[in-house]
Amino acid sequence: MAVAVHVVNTPKSDARGAYEAAWRRLEEQGLVPPAGQRSHTVWLVGDVLHVLDVWDSADEMNVFMAKLGPILQEFKVQLAGEPEIGEVLHVVRLD
Repeated sequence: MAVAVHVVNTPKSDARGAYEAAWRRLEEQGLVPPAGQRSHTVWLVGDVLHVLDVWDSADEMNVFMAKLGPILQEFKVQLAGEPEIGEVLHVVRLD
């Protein structure tokens, strides 16, 4: 069963720069794309970063999150709360 994970981060005036720096670090460490990740979508609302990932399983997400945690700390990206995790029911791709 695929799971969707929505993460909301605390407001950060340089959210875009912090995200881009963390992404570069993930690339440098060979951590992207992580095993089991089907999609990764990121958007900004003001200075709040939102992330929506779809994973093959919660277990694969947890393995990646353990590696991601120190990188987020390095760039001072903090979660506003626990990620919302739910079962994927339907995906429509229009491209």
